[in-house]
Amino acid sequence: MQKLRVLRPIGSLFKLVSGSILAGILVAALVLPIVAGPGYVADKALDFYDTLPTELTEAHAPQTTNVFASDGETLITRFFQENRRQIPLEENGQNVVDAVLSAEDSNFRDHGGVDFPGLIRATAATISGDNPHGASTITMQYVRNTLRYNSTSVADIIEATQRTPDRKLREIKYALDLEKELSKDDILEGYLNVVYLGNHSYGVHAASYTYFNTAPAELELHQAAFIAALPKYPSYADGLLIGDTTNEDRILDRRNWVLDRMADDERITSQKATQAKSEGLDLDPRPARNECNAAEPNNWGFFCDYFTDWWAEQEAFGESRVERLNLLKRGGFNVVTSLDPEAQQKAMDSVHDKADNDDQRAHGSVALTPGTGHVTVMAINRVYSLDQSNNGPRYDERTDIPSNYPNTTLPLLSGNDASYGYPAGSTFKMFTLLAGLEEGYPLRTTIPSPREYPSIYAAGEGATAVCGDQWCPENDSDWMSGGTYNLWKAFGRSSNTVFVQLQEMVGVSKAVEMAERLGVEFREPDSALQKGKEAGTLDTSLGTFTLGFDPIPPIDMAESFATVAAGGQHCEPLPVKAIYDSDGTEWEEPTQPDCEQVIDKEIADAAVSAGHCTVAYDGDKTRCSGATAKQASGFGEPIFGKTGTADEERAYWFVGSTPSATTATFVGDPDSYTHTNVARGWGDKVIDTGLDILKTTSSKEGDWEPPTKEMIKGDDLVKVPKIKCEDPSDAVSKISAAGFQARVSPTQSPSSCPKGQAYSTSVTGSAPSGAPIYILISDGSDYDDDDDDEDDEDDDRGPPELPGPPRNDE
Repeated sequence: MQKLRVLRPIGSLFKLVSGSILAGILVAALVLPIVAGPGYVADKALDFYDTLPTELTEAHAPQTTNVFASDGETLITRFFQENRRQIPLEENGQNVVDAVLSAEDSNFRDHGGVDFPGLIRATAATISGDNPHGASTITMQYVRNTLRYNSTSVADIIEATQRTPDRKLREIKYALDLEKELSKDDILEGYLNVVYLGNHSYGVHAASYTYFNTAPAELELHQAAFIAALPKYPSYADGLLIGDTTNEDRILDRRNWVLDRMADDERITSQKATQAKSEGLDLDPRPARNECNAAEPNNWGFFCDYFTDWWAEQEAFGESRVERLNLLKRGGFNVVTSLDPEAQQKAMDSVHDKADNDDQRAHGSVALTPGTGHVTVMAINRVYSLDQSNNGPRYDERTDIPSNYPNTTLPLLSGNDASYGYPAGSTFKMFTLLAGLEEGYPLRTTIPSPREYPSIYAAGEGATAVCGDQWCPENDSDWMSGGTYNLWKAFGRSSNTVFVQLQEMVGVSKAVEMAERLGVEFREPDSALQKGKEAGTLDTSLGTFTLGFDPIPPIDMAESFATVAAGGQHCEPLPVKAIYDSDGTEWEEPTQPDCEQVIDKEIADAAVSAGHCTVAYDGDKTRCSGATAKQASGFGEPIFGKTGTADEERAYWFVGSTPSATTATFVGDPDSYTHTNVARGWGDKVIDTGLDILKTTSSKEGDWEPPTKEMIKGDDLVKVPKIKCEDPSDAVSKISAAGFQARVSPTQSPSSCPKGQAYSTSVTGSAPSGAPIYILISDGSDYDDDDDDEDDEDDDRGPPELPGPPRNDE
């Protein structure tokens, strides 16, 4: 459609009515109260005309934004203030054009914007007391809509639409000059795109789909006449789409009148009119889907909600959230999102295989593409719906807030200030591992893995295993314990005691900073983590960090592991691939991946290598020893990952990745992340769901480079002196002399040495120069005077291999 141009000044009222003062008086008489005297009417009309603006600016009618899945065809939902899609005149079809012309302006092709004979007839009918006939041409109606859409206040809208003489004169003035500026086809096209046709449908395109679910050009004659019957009586159609037949006879009469007018105008034959009038309404409505609550299928609403929040944060769409969302609802965009419809459906099938929508436990997954951040799957066993009146009871028994099942609009997968996520368990060991690698601890670093470890951290908030005043974390089984572990083995078996020691060496604050660098956002405002940050005590108060006590939404975990999979390149999650405005112009800037290298590629590749051990991937079979996700061993392509059980089985996670896809899959209770035993018996189920989704979303292309020699063996490492049953002060001197920061453990733990003696160090073998080394002190519980005091093993062989890890380990 040709855009409205700024119009030229019109001139005097006498030119407006082609020099006829009588015509001007009749025009004014039509729209002013009949009780007024003729002289008053004419003077009033002339005075008002002289004050009118001389320019009509382009109409900015709202248009519907369509949001599609990644195939560009599968509609997720629409956003609109007015359901409208502007189309060229020819796409309306001849039936619609002829029907509208006969119903609204039979002489449209002949007049110059104002039908003066029609105005005179309408005036005569008004004076005689008959029902007045409409005298607005299609051009005048188009002007009226243009003025309404250019209104900036309620007063402007009222002025543009109410029945007043001023409004009529304004329409006449603009209509005459508009006909000089635009062709008849341009004006008709504009009118067909803005006219209101009932049931929230603006323009013929929206109405055609609303009532008949077909394109305007495909409408049959009786259907086109139905739409042409609505401009003057849109309320007649209200209720029809929901089975209310109150106005059915009225709309049929009006439709048949249109058909008769078409026959009178010789646009159709009388036989065709008769045949069309014999047809019923023939309605086939398409649901008026608007915003995320109307997303189809309804579980796609969670992705839609994430997309909406993303849009509201993009500065390219306006200066404020309100302005940006207003553009979304008015701009007429076609948005191609990143959601893969096939993968999403398969993910939902896999989720529902384990838990239906009525399950109190939420089971879901998010999938991202490393290197771009494109969100391809957001699946969960919930219904996205505002109606939560029949939801099940909450675990915490609160009645002031509805539970989340089966219906909710909480962002259970993406998180916000009202939905923090779920405790992620030992998946957080990835952040400690990366911080350790960055601090210079290579993969061959060996650390003792006792069943229980007396840490340096005070027994504080969130610490359930204590010994005296200290936090003493434990491994869940002997399979994770015994001897010393290198970082491959510690990661594959998920040794709590090893990673707490590694965290002691690098510092909690560095592990937290690593998590945030990779995209994790800690949303809970009063958590121990936030309190530790504010107090500056993270390194002494939050030993639990590496075991994942903090609630995190799945999208953050997928984002962080995707960063590792992409060689350390962090990409903000991105829910769109392309955005086209109503003119078909692509908005490229907002759709570009926002990526930054946040860790060295060599460090990321080393972490991937350790992550191979979790899933028993044979790419590192000579270095791995044990896997907590052993069923992934037959996956068939490069893969790494991490499992995680939150303390007291409050949640279970599996985060896995190939070079082309990352998934974060979980089970937990969104109503209360302190709900215990939620994940009992769910370990294999969560892993299976994660692997199913990973297979669907992965392109099966690419591989990672093996870790470099420096990341395996270290660079300029110093040998840690051996300590065995000696005075702690002597051990401190020995370790300090070797160039390390010697620290004595504040607690004692079992060993074969006499009580109070130093029996080992937190790191054995080699470590970076200047690294903190903790000297471990014996509690004497295993001391035997007859013991021959043979040296403990100081390698990474560990205990004999057992058949496999316990279920729901961590």
